[in-house]
Amino acid sequence: MRAAGCGGRLKVAAGTRNPAKLKGIERAFREFFGEVEVVGVGVDPGVPRQPVGLEETLKGALNRAVRALEAAKGDYGVGVEAGFFSLADVQIEVQVAVVAGKGGGVGVGLSPAFPLPPRFAEALERGEAGELEEVVDRFFGRRGVGEAEGLVGLLTGGKVTREELTRLAVMMALVPFLNRSLWA
Repeated sequence: MRAAGCGGRLKVAAGTRNPAKLKGIERAFREFFGEVEVVGVGVDPGVPRQPVGLEETLKGALNRAVRALEAAKGDYGVGVEAGFFSLADVQIEVQVAVVAGKGGGVGVGLSPAFPLPPRFAEALERGEAGELEEVVDRFFGRRGVGEAEGLVGLLTGGKVTREELTRLAVMMALVPFLNRSLWA
C-alpha cells in the first residue's frame, strides 16, 4: 500500500534518537508503505522528562511529531512518548504515538499498556529520578534499558519489547491516514 499522493519512498521524521523507538517506527511504516526512510531528530517534547497522565503524554508525543516534521521536512512526523497514568489505583505504563502528515491530519495511537511496579511509581513520585528509565536502570543494575528492550522487555523476559510497543502505537496512529475518506 502506498500513501496517496506520495511518489517514491516516504520520508518519516521521528522526534527521537532512541534506537528502539526508531526501529518500531520504521517497522510500522514499512508494514503499510513498503520502503521508507526514517530520520531521527532530537526535539524538545515540551513536557517533563517523565510525563504523568495521558494528557501530558499525548502533548509530548504531539510536540515531538510536529517539531520533527518541521525540522526534517518529511512526509510524516512521528512522536512517541512513554508515560504512566492511574487506573483504579494501579499505575499503568503506556506509549502514545502521534503521526502528523505533511499535508495535514493527525493520528493518535496507543500501545498495549501494562502495570508499573508500585516501587517504581513511588520512586518517581518521591522525586528520586527524572524519568522511569533511571529507576529501572538502577533497580536492574543496567544502563540504557529504555533504548533497548525497555521495562516491558525486562518484565516479560523479552517476549514483548519497547520496539514492539512503539510499532503497535504507531500503526494505530496511522489508521486515519490509511482511511482518509473516513476522516475527511
